[in-house]
Amino acid sequence: MNKRAFTVFSIFSFIVFILVAAGVFYAFATHIAVVNLCPSNDTLILLPSGPSCYPNIANLVIVKGKAYTANSSVAISNGQAVPLQFSFSGGKPLFSIWNVNATESGNSYVFLTIPDTFKMHMQYMSSVRTEFLIFTNSQYLQWYNSGESSSSPNTYEYTGSSPSVWFNLSAGCAGYVAVIKPLSLQSFTIAPNETALYDPASAPTGICS
Repeated sequence: MNKRAFTVFSIFSFIVFILVAAGVFYAFATHIAVVNLCPSNDTLILLPSGPSCYPNIANLVIVKGKAYTANSSVAISNGQAVPLQFSFSGGKPLFSIWNVNATESGNSYVFLTIPDTFKMHMQYMSSVRTEFLIFTNSQYLQWYNSGESSSSPNTYEYTGSSPSVWFNLSAGCAGYVAVIKPLSLQSFTIAPNETALYDPASAPTGICS
């Protein structure tokens, strides 16, 4: 290699070195490379104070610059924030069961099943005063055969237009149903917010025990 060729090669190599160095500097100046040292299934989130590990259901989750609490419909799966169709209450999934308005005639009622392994929270606003009744299956049959008599036995009764009732005996039993019935013969509209908390009991509950 002659002196001129060596000089050209040296200048070219220097230019390449400068470009590579500039690229590396840019990469480290504008991006942060962090090794995930969090425990398995935890998420590494870069906060202004530094990297932090968050468990599957975190107290705070950052998703695209937005903060979500543990009770929002965001959870962590395989290191990624995932939107969910339910929220959390006490770390347990809380599902919306019924949230669509319903209108019924005055001589009818709303019939509801109560799922096993769930605790039910019934909340609604009614245009008229109602009875919210929870029955065992046999109690419901007796109530129905008696012409919906108010003297029939039941497991729970609420009278009014805006209940907020937790029913927990279904956590280990599928033996309950509920009805919503107007106290008058007026047609009525219900704006419901019925939710169910997944909390299976370790043993049979209520009528099943």
